[in-house]
Amino acid sequence: MKKFNLKSKLKKLGNSLLGLFTFLTVVTGGVALTTTLVHPVDLWWSIAPIEINYFNYIITYTMVIEYLEFLQLYYWYSVGASLGAIVLGLAVQIRSIAGLKKVPMAIVRSPITLYQDIKNFRDWLFAKIEYLNGESVKWRRFFTVMKSPYSMLRAFGLNPQMAIGLLVAGGTASTAVAVNELVIERSFANGSPGIYAAPSEFPDETLEREMAWRKDNPQDNTLRIVLGTTPVEEINISNVSIGTAYTGSALPSGKAEAILIEGKSGQSARLEIGELMFDRNTCKTLTLSDVNAHKIVIKDNIADGLSIAQTLTSTLRNLRVSGGNFMADLLQTEGGTYDRIWLDTGILTSGKAKINKLELSNIVSTGGTCVIRQADIGVLTIQFSQIGHDSNLATKEFTVQSSTVASIWEVNNNLEVLLSEPTPPGQVSP
Repeated sequence: MKKFNLKSKLKKLGNSLLGLFTFLTVVTGGVALTTTLVHPVDLWWSIAPIEINYFNYIITYTMVIEYLEFLQLYYWYSVGASLGAIVLGLAVQIRSIAGLKKVPMAIVRSPITLYQDIKNFRDWLFAKIEYLNGESVKWRRFFTVMKSPYSMLRAFGLNPQMAIGLLVAGGTASTAVAVNELVIERSFANGSPGIYAAPSEFPDETLEREMAWRKDNPQDNTLRIVLGTTPVEEINISNVSIGTAYTGSALPSGKAEAILIEGKSGQSARLEIGELMFDRNTCKTLTLSDVNAHKIVIKDNIADGLSIAQTLTSTLRNLRVSGGNFMADLLQTEGGTYDRIWLDTGILTSGKAKINKLELSNIVSTGGTCVIRQADIGVLTIQFSQIGHDSNLATKEFTVQSSTVASIWEVNNNLEVLLSEPTPPGQVSP
């Protein structure tokens, strides 16, 4: 019976652990050094996010970009630490002074050793190439046979008329499929979700990159309009379903509003809107706050609880927005499904983002609130809308806060009715 040698086993275990340590430190140091020197932001943007379905985990764009920015912030520290890790990993493999003395000769002999390694690799590579060439010939012959359907059908015993008939039918079906698979370009008019820098009709790639759209949340289906210094003649969104108003939908993680129209909270940037028409919309709740208007019209709505504070302290004129030749004309979309509609002032921290007319009509939203805030408006009209979700009149779900002020108020024919949210795909209660 062979004697168990504990010392030998421990030595092998130690060598294995040292080898593993060297592998991890050298690889980690090499990756960190390469990442620091190359700074592969563009590469990461092109492949993010990475979804690991087995563990139900997502490696988001922001998670990795923060690491990359950290390496750039401490650039020389990163380079030094990476090189140190590589040197440490190699140093643990030097067993003794005698081993250290062999290093110079190993360096001298390295060209010969390198040549032998290259030669072995060459022989291995050519053997694989010859094998693949042989396989390629076989596959080429296979596809040659497969792309001759008439001959194959005749070989199966079909007469010429039947073979030709089957081929014609197949060709017609293929043509129909090709027509149906035309690619539609992403645009506001086509109802494509994304981040739009008004007045552009097309999603803004720079903003989508800065805000990591669909990189942190791959399922993000938000329609976001970012207003800047260019005034817009009209924005019109109609006949859409939002939030959980259609089967399989949900609000983005961490968001509470299905419809959000806002300036910049805590700063002086505000929306300036000539006319805001909120017509025939369905909301879980509707809240107006920090709105300064010339005239507010609220009529013919039903709500599961009303609280409308009519504050008469506004001095705002009945404004309209002009912009001359450089004013954007129209952003309009009709039909579509989104998880959220968000219109805001973007990176503006002061001044006003201007729209002459904003119209939101026939929008069914569930699962999230509707909010209008930080806005100066000439005429605000809210009509024929349905607001409510809990069938409880004690909870006021249509709320105009006292921070909303106007010179003229017209509030009439609004009814309190017990309501619950519509169920997918968006039916509105009678």
